[in-house]
Amino acid sequence: MRSRTTLLVLLLAFAGLAIVALPAGAASDTTEVSSQEDDLIQECAAEPPADFSDPAGGNEVIGWVDGYWYSEPLDINVTDGLNQDELVTLSARTAARFEAMRCIAATEGVPPVDIQTRDEFQESQSVFYENIPQKDRLADNAIFETMLMISSEENSSDLREANRGEVVGGFYNFEQDRIVVVSDTPESLQIDEEVLAHEIGHAVQDQQFNLSQYERPTTDIDKGILGLIEGDVDLIEYRYLQACDEGRWEQPCATQESDDEGDDSGDLPSWGLAFIQQLLDEEFNGDWEQVNAMYDDPPRSALYSVFPETYEEVELADVEVPDRSTDDWERITFNGSVNYDTVGVASISAMFKTPTYETGGNFEGIYAIEDILNTGPSGAIDEFKPLNYDHPETEGWRDDKIYTYRNDANETGAVWKLEWTSEEAMQPFIDGYEELVNFRGGEPVEGYEYTYTFGEDSEYDMVLTLVPDGNQVTIVKAPSVDELTNVHDVDLVESENNTDDNPDDTNDGTDNSDDTDDSDDTDSSDSTDGTDDGDNSTDDSDGDSDDRDSGTGNDSNDDSDDSADDGGAGFGVAAGLLAALLVTLVGVRRR
Repeated sequence: MRSRTTLLVLLLAFAGLAIVALPAGAASDTTEVSSQEDDLIQECAAEPPADFSDPAGGNEVIGWVDGYWYSEPLDINVTDGLNQDELVTLSARTAARFEAMRCIAATEGVPPVDIQTRDEFQESQSVFYENIPQKDRLADNAIFETMLMISSEENSSDLREANRGEVVGGFYNFEQDRIVVVSDTPESLQIDEEVLAHEIGHAVQDQQFNLSQYERPTTDIDKGILGLIEGDVDLIEYRYLQACDEGRWEQPCATQESDDEGDDSGDLPSWGLAFIQQLLDEEFNGDWEQVNAMYDDPPRSALYSVFPETYEEVELADVEVPDRSTDDWERITFNGSVNYDTVGVASISAMFKTPTYETGGNFEGIYAIEDILNTGPSGAIDEFKPLNYDHPETEGWRDDKIYTYRNDANETGAVWKLEWTSEEAMQPFIDGYEELVNFRGGEPVEGYEYTYTFGEDSEYDMVLTLVPDGNQVTIVKAPSVDELTNVHDVDLVESENNTDDNPDDTNDGTDNSDDTDDSDDTDSSDSTDGTDDGDNSTDDSDGDSDDRDSGTGNDSNDDSDDSADDGGAGFGVAAGLLAALLVTLVGVRRR
């Protein structure tokens, strides 16, 4: 169970932009949607002729793509699955519908839509992960350990690969300009039209805004930009699905019937949709042109997309972390990219949510289950923004940078420096982090404040120290107490009653190694995909954009169901959402 639990923890880490099913028995409150939603087809769309003849302007005409109008009936039979010709036809009309709702044209038509079996997709992922450099993997593991999200006994790369191979339902690859649908039943292709609309939406975005132009070197920048890219498409997908459910299209949508009871209650988007919806409703008065303009200067922090009120209002800091390691340690560097990660408020929030999930909602420490979920007046979960990120532990965050280190034995260290608006605003983070250390089995080092080792019963094999300084705090991870100041030359905070000048004689931890995989032959690092809504980014190193969670055949969903039984319907929703949240660390570095 631990590995599956950790998989979901990894998915939670760096809270993504995901769509997952609402478990049976859980109600949802639908945030008030813009009046624009009442107009399914926007005024920008052309009126189809009665005979659905092709327009003179071809694909420049909004509402017509590759021979099909958005309202044109199709001669296809979806009950026995789609053949390739039917898939091409359905894709064209889906693109036309997306155009008519979003007011941007698929001027280059629909890219090829390829079908991969689940086995084929998993094999391609295995090959990819095997070629990830060892230093990338070491850096990724060190970051997750410092955030107390993945133990020293586990490999974040393996967990990412397992998740991606099991839950991805499709993606758009902008480098190859193709859409891939991953099918568990390739001999009788069943496809959700909303999933197809999502991937086609990314293809249309790419044609109009060139998604490959964005450099996303850190998790926080990645998630900020994805708040725009994913939120834009998610909002159209939401309205598209709603129209399917309400029978507002001229022809029923091609949608799989779920085998799970209660699965017809709709999908739960995460923050990207809420970000775009709030701006579109409250700032742009329904004007999609203003959303288009955002692609010229997208939000470059998850702070802005998680908290839309901060967008263009809050200026971030720029934390500096000089390299103060000894000659025995080297800072891990990456060619052509920054040598650090900024994880941001969404990731920090996810870090503190993890114990609540792992304990089935029974953790009495940092967050209770009601603290994690956004609920409406009826007590039901907000359908547009189900997860709550507004917590004291993240309030006032303005920047963070985490650098990773290794020695000749491939042991790892890390230095994570964070800045808040004030010392008072930072204190809840410090208190919460200490609770998290305690939850993971950390034990204080005698004579020192904020310095911890992890005993034999803990899955974490490392030492941590926190050094507060005004409105900043530096967290250092090392294999032992002796190595803390070798990784980063910093003065440990002494206890007021400290009479022992040598803490290394007491509870100094063991000589551990983060080298969970010494051989380059088995090196693998975290996903260089950036989105899959199970993985989530629109841009991974191989050009994949938005790998969609198919909602079938993955262990994460099984765990969600089990947890729901233990913690109630609300916790089931949280577990399902957390199971769908994954982004990249070293992946964005390598773009």
